[in-house]
Amino acid sequence: MKKATLLFVTLFLGVSGSAVAADDGAIKRGAAKAFYCTDCHGYNGVGTATNSELAGKNSSELEKTLIASKKGKSSMKKTLLDKFSDSDLQEIAAYFGSLKKTGRGEVSYARDIDPIINIRCAECHSSEGEGKHVSGLDLTNYDGLMKGTNQGGKMITPGSAIGSSFMVMVTRKDHLRMPFGKSPLADDEIRAIRSWIDQGAKNN
Repeated sequence: MKKATLLFVTLFLGVSGSAVAADDGAIKRGAAKAFYCTDCHGYNGVGTATNSELAGKNSSELEKTLIASKKGKSSMKKTLLDKFSDSDLQEIAAYFGSLKKTGRGEVSYARDIDPIINIRCAECHSSEGEGKHVSGLDLTNYDGLMKGTNQGGKMITPGSAIGSSFMVMVTRKDHLRMPFGKSPLADDEIRAIRSWIDQGAKNN
């Protein structure tokens, strides 16, 4: 379930418009395989404390690195890469190369958060949605998310995921958990949103 949700997000909304025009097919095929990399390199390849970022890397250079690692000495990375043909690795590199580049470990609203919210939340929290009608919370854009609800005000406290009611609503365990009446956000999605808020909830 976690992997399937991540795949859906990255496949359809995780790529930039210019890159899609360049080679839409290769990027989409790469997105369908790229989630194998995110356990080590972070959501959408943002990078972690111990592993480099992949998002926004030069696709040709990344392809060369992946193929060289596959042909190198025995390692955990080689074992994973052995699952893929050189063509697969080319498409994976094309996908990560198409993404918006940020600093290592930095989550991007445009690249990582907006796609999650658009897929999982905006159906209800848009101009015609019940969630927008009831609470006033518009999740179709950054400004609406940061404005919050008519009743309780701000849902996001920049720099503090633990102090943000948005995080409470998407992680609570009772029937009021959001998205209402639908499957919960995947762990990868929760981690991305939490990191984005803790990093200042920037419109980046």
